[in-house]
Amino acid sequence: MAEPATAPARPTAPHRRNLGEVLRFLVVGGSNTLITLVLFVLLQRWLSPAVAYTVVFALGLVYTTALTATVVFGSRLTWRRATAFVAWYLLVYCVGLLVVQGLHAFWDPSALVTAVVTVVVTAPLNFLGGRVLFRPAADQPRG
Repeated sequence: MAEPATAPARPTAPHRRNLGEVLRFLVVGGSNTLITLVLFVLLQRWLSPAVAYTVVFALGLVYTTALTATVVFGSRLTWRRATAFVAWYLLVYCVGLLVVQGLHAFWDPSALVTAVVTVVVTAPLNFLGGRVLFRPAADQPRG
């Protein structure tokens, strides 16, 4: 006998919270990415791709550190968390710089392709780092 059809399950509170975090990350990160993407493409007219990436990365770091804890993850931004996030972001910067240099070592992509590929690699890493570092205290394991 066939199982009776059931209505799709409603998202639970943690799933809604996670979805909200992702959406807020997309807004904050998207605005940061859009602004820095345009600047990255423009600056490559006068600067090498690596220097242009460094400049826009530094500008984006200030913006994203200020908003990721509070707006995206609803956490209090402390010096300790901000420092840890900046350290994580700098590690992701190194990954992005390797992507930029790797692309230009093996290919001569346009500035737009360079920027988009770099964002595709680094954005998920930044979300994961922020999610771990800015997790509200109630969600952190005790021990």
